[in-house]
Amino acid sequence: MAGVQRTPPRPQNINLTQTQSEPDINSASERDDYVTSRHKRPRPEYSPRGQNDIQDLFETWKRDQDNRITKILEDQTTLISKLVTDISEIKAQNIKIQESNAEIFKTNAEIERSMSFMNQKFEDLRKEVEELKKERQEQRGYIENLEKKVADLQYKSRSSGVEIRNIPETDSDTTNGLMKTVCNIGKLIGVPIPEAELRDVYRLPGKPTTGSAAPSLRPIIAEFTTVRTKQNVLSAIRSYNNKVSKENKLNTELIGLPGKRRAVYVAEQLPPSSKRLFYLAREFAKKHSYTFCWVSNGNIFLRKQTGDKHFLINSEKCLQDLATKNM
Repeated sequence: MAGVQRTPPRPQNINLTQTQSEPDINSASERDDYVTSRHKRPRPEYSPRGQNDIQDLFETWKRDQDNRITKILEDQTTLISKLVTDISEIKAQNIKIQESNAEIFKTNAEIERSMSFMNQKFEDLRKEVEELKKERQEQRGYIENLEKKVADLQYKSRSSGVEIRNIPETDSDTTNGLMKTVCNIGKLIGVPIPEAELRDVYRLPGKPTTGSAAPSLRPIIAEFTTVRTKQNVLSAIRSYNNKVSKENKLNTELIGLPGKRRAVYVAEQLPPSSKRLFYLAREFAKKHSYTFCWVSNGNIFLRKQTGDKHFLINSEKCLQDLATKNM
């Protein structure tokens, strides 16, 4: 091909591991006048000073790194030691807390057992109290029944007797003198009472008065032979007092007794329990404006006004219930 040059042939027997140079370097430099000599550039102060300087710098950096790593390791060791110490303290505290909790749990268990025991005892006591209340109510009812029976027996033993109050005691206060007084009362009210109708007449026991002291006003008990005679006498006394004026109602002057005139009151003879209840009923009547309070055949009655319903009073509870109803 035109214009193409061929690669020159490779020289033969050339040793590539050797270089060819001019043996006489001085003569060669003289021959080659055109070759300009080269001058090295001056090295700055901050540039590395050779292999030894680099090695020194490397050693310095290595020491700095070793020191830094050593300090970091020391700090970490100190921190780890502190953490280990703190963890040990926390573990010790946890152990103490667990021990305390165990004691608390043990104490709580003992408290729960004690509370359970106390609750059981309380329930037993409550049941016992309920049984005692029930038994007390039963006994109270039984006692009330006995008291009622005793009161009935006492009234039956006094069913034919009357109680005469507000008659003063005198020197002639003997059985005959008292019988005469009772007979005079019968004459005044229009119901003759022969001595044969009187089974017994006596004053209730008490302390008699002497000297200048006020005369004794102990009640007089007059027992008739029949209940009918007693009822007739009481009915006649009520009728007499309703017919006459207040000044002429039954009194000591009208039945022939000496001394100052005194009003005389005659009522059924009652046992002590009924007598006290009758007193409470009279006080109740005054306080609550009840017009009538009376006793009939041993029974106590209250009535507000004429025509109103009457109430039987056989216990203090009846008065309490009646007071509550009036509120």
